[in-house]
Amino acid sequence: MADETQHIFRITRAYRNIGRITEVMTVLFKFGFGDLAIDVGLKGIVSRVRKMAGLQPAAATSSRPRRLRMALEELGLVFIKLGQYLSTRRDFMPPSYVEELSLLQDRVPPIPPDEVKKILSFSLGAEAFREVAETPLAAASVGQVHAAVLPDGFEAVVKVRRPGLERQVATDLDILMQLAVQAEKRLPALKIVRPTEVAAEFGRSLLDELNFRAEAASIQRFGALYASRADVKIPALIPALCTENTIVMERISGVRLDDVEGLARAGIDRPALARLTARTALEQMMLFGFFHADPHPGNLYAQPGTDGPVLAFMDFGLTGRLTRGTRDELLRLARGAVRMDAGACARAVIRIAGSSGGSDRDRLELDLSALLENHLHKTLKEVNLNACLRDVVDIMHQHQLQTPQDLLLLAKALIQFENLGAGLDRDFNILDEARPVVLSIYRQRYSPSRFLREMAGRGDDALHAAMTLPKDLRPFFDMLKSGRFRSEMEIKNLGTIEAAVRNAAFRLAIAMVLSSLILGSALIFAANQPPYWRGFPLIGLLCLGAALITLVFLLATLHGKKAAP
Repeated sequence: MADETQHIFRITRAYRNIGRITEVMTVLFKFGFGDLAIDVGLKGIVSRVRKMAGLQPAAATSSRPRRLRMALEELGLVFIKLGQYLSTRRDFMPPSYVEELSLLQDRVPPIPPDEVKKILSFSLGAEAFREVAETPLAAASVGQVHAAVLPDGFEAVVKVRRPGLERQVATDLDILMQLAVQAEKRLPALKIVRPTEVAAEFGRSLLDELNFRAEAASIQRFGALYASRADVKIPALIPALCTENTIVMERISGVRLDDVEGLARAGIDRPALARLTARTALEQMMLFGFFHADPHPGNLYAQPGTDGPVLAFMDFGLTGRLTRGTRDELLRLARGAVRMDAGACARAVIRIAGSSGGSDRDRLELDLSALLENHLHKTLKEVNLNACLRDVVDIMHQHQLQTPQDLLLLAKALIQFENLGAGLDRDFNILDEARPVVLSIYRQRYSPSRFLREMAGRGDDALHAAMTLPKDLRPFFDMLKSGRFRSEMEIKNLGTIEAAVRNAAFRLAIAMVLSSLILGSALIFAANQPPYWRGFPLIGLLCLGAALITLVFLLATLHGKKAAP
C-alpha cells in the first residue's frame, strides 16, 4: 500500500510539473541535449517537444560545454545556480565543463522600485526607513541591495529577496531530483557520482541562500569572531529589521580589492593588504572552521586604518563550515606533504573522505607520492595551488573517495583568495602566509593546557563508563542466574583467556585511576587554590606526579606483557 501511495504521489507531482518539465526539455533539445533526456527515460516528452516546437538540435558551431552553459542561462535561476555549483565539483566534472560553467553570471533585470517598496512595507512596515534609494547598489538572481537611511539617521543597506522565488525554486528542485533519480537508475556509470546526493546537497545550499535569516545568522557569527579585531570589518546587523525576505545592516564604504587606482588614491599598502587577506582567509578556514566561501572582488573592500589596511567583508550568503576533525586531518595532510610522507597523506585523505571507498591504499600512496614529487620539489613561489588542489581532488575521485562539499568550497575559496592576493602583489604566495598560521594553530592544539583539558574530558568519560558498566551488564547476569542463558560453545585454553581477562581488568582499573588523577589535577589547577609551590598549587602537582607514576607503572606492565614468552 505504501509503495502504491508513493507511486501515485510521483505521478501527481510529475503531472503538476509537466509544463515546466516540457519547457526544460525544450531548452535542452534546442541546445543539442535531447540525448540526455532520452537516457533518463523522457523519450516521450522529447517526441512531444519535437512535434510542438519543431526544434532541431543546435548546430555544432559551439562546444558541448558552452552549449550547456547557454542552456542553463536560458532556464533561469535554479539552473544557473546548478551550473555554478557544478563548477566547484572538480571531483566528477570534466575540466572543460568546470571552466565553462564558472563563467555563469546572474544577469537579471532589477526589481522595479514600486515592487521593492511593496516588499519592504509588507515585511517591515511603512515607517521602517526614512529613505530608500531607488537605484540598487547591486542586483543578483536571489535579491538586490539598496542604500537606505533609518529613522534615526543611521546609514544602512537593505537586501531584498526577489518575489515569487519560493514556488519557482521548489518546482525546479523537484524536477532536478526526479531527473537525478532516473539518471542513477538508468546510467550505471553515474553511480560513483551519486546524482541524488548531488541534487540533495545542491538543493540544501540553494534553500539556505534563499533564507535570509540564515545569512543574518552568518553575519552575526562573523561579527562575534572579529569583534576585537581592528583590521577586519564586519557590517553591524540590525536584527529587528531582518526577516526571511530582508536583511538590514550597516553601510560600509571602501575600495574594491581589484581597483588598483582607488587603492593608490586611498593610500592603502597593497602588499600588506594581500597578506591580511590571506591570513584572514586561513584563520577562518583552519582556526574558526567557518569561512566566507564567495570572496570575489565585489564582496571584499579595503579601508585605510591607523595601523595598516582594514579588510571589510560583504554578502554572507555563501559560507563554508569545517568540523574540528576535518581541520585536524587537513593539518595532518599538510604536515605529511611537507615531510614528503605519502603514507601519512593517504591516511589523512581517507579519513577526510570518511571511508576508504574500497580503494587500493597502496595505489593511493603511489599516486600521492607522484603528486608530492610533482608539486613540492619546487620553491613556494613556483607551487601552483590551483593545480595542486585540483590534482588532490582528481586522485580522490579516481579512488572512489567522496569529497565533502565544504572541502570543495574551501578549495574554491582558497583559490579565489590567492587570486585576490596575486592581483594586489606580484610576489604574493598564499603558502608563505600559511606557515605562521599553521604553526600558531599547532601551538594551540598541542599546548599543555589543552592536553590537560582533553585528558580531563577523557577521564570523565572513563569514570562515567565505569559507573554505568555494572548497570549495563546486569541483564546479562540476571539471565545467567535464572538459567535462561545457555551456551553450547566449547572454549579451549580457558585458563589463558581467564588470565588475559584479569590482565585487561587490572589495566582498566589502573587506567581509571590514572584518568581520575589527571582529572583531579586539572580541576585543582583550574581552581588555583593554596598551598603553592613555586607558584603552582601543591596538591595539583602531587596529583599530577601520582598520575605520572601510575602511567609509568601501566606502561611497564604493558611492556612486560609484550616481552613475556
